Amino acid sequence: MFSVVWEWLCRGWQDFRRAPVLNMAYAAVFLAIGLIAVLGLITEGFSLVYFILAGGFLLVVPSLVTVYYHLAGIIHAGQHPNFADIKEAFHQCPAAVLVIGLVSLVLYLIWITDALIIYSVYFDFVPISLADFNADPVLKADATAFLIFACILGAVLSFIIFCITVLSIPFALEKKSGLVDAVTFSVKVVSRNPRIMFMWAILLGGLTFFTVLLALPLLLVVLPVLAYANYATYNDMLRLMESG
Repeated sequence: MFSVVWEWLCRGWQDFRRAPVLNMAYAAVFLAIGLIAVLGLITEGFSLVYFILAGGFLLVVPSLVTVYYHLAGIIHAGQHPNFADIKEAFHQCPAAVLVIGLVSLVLYLIWITDALIIYSVYFDFVPISLADFNADPVLKADATAFLIFACILGAVLSFIIFCITVLSIPFALEKKSGLVDAVTFSVKVVSRNPRIMFMWAILLGGLTFFTVLLALPLLLVVLPVLAYANYATYNDMLRLMESG
């Protein structure tokens, strides 16, 4: 099972190398947003709020990487994508993908709202530096409790988004399908292949989250590689479902 997941990652890396500058240029948009967020929040003493934003990124990233699925189709057709293809990806975005993106955004807003409410219960929105957390045992205990609650809530929402979006977006792009057919396909694949898809969910979510949280510049490579790897997952699962 792990060998299959590793193969998906290798195929994602191969697709990334076909147009590395283009891939990193698109990812740089989200890197810039992340850098502004982390610098601003840490400077103002709200470092734990960045944890909320990093977790929330998992809810919207499936829709944000739609561009890479479009580029993957061009690459697999034997062509070389360029910057005009990124613009074309937005223009050709099916209605089903837009609705999925809207649902992801709503869940993201729910996550942000609930997480900030939990944060206010523990810390009352008073600026607190990382040094304060380490020096004060009470603050450290509160921070631990907050992170546990946030992780549980984030994990539930992220898995819902994963089941809905992991394969529905590339399916809608390739098949020009409606929302119901795309989401049904994604959920059906996850439910019929629970072990490997659960492993894939942990890998996608874990790599994305810890990259955003601890090694943000690596997002330039991690984001497109994982997107292309997920496109490989879609192709394999599509063939599996059609043959079954």
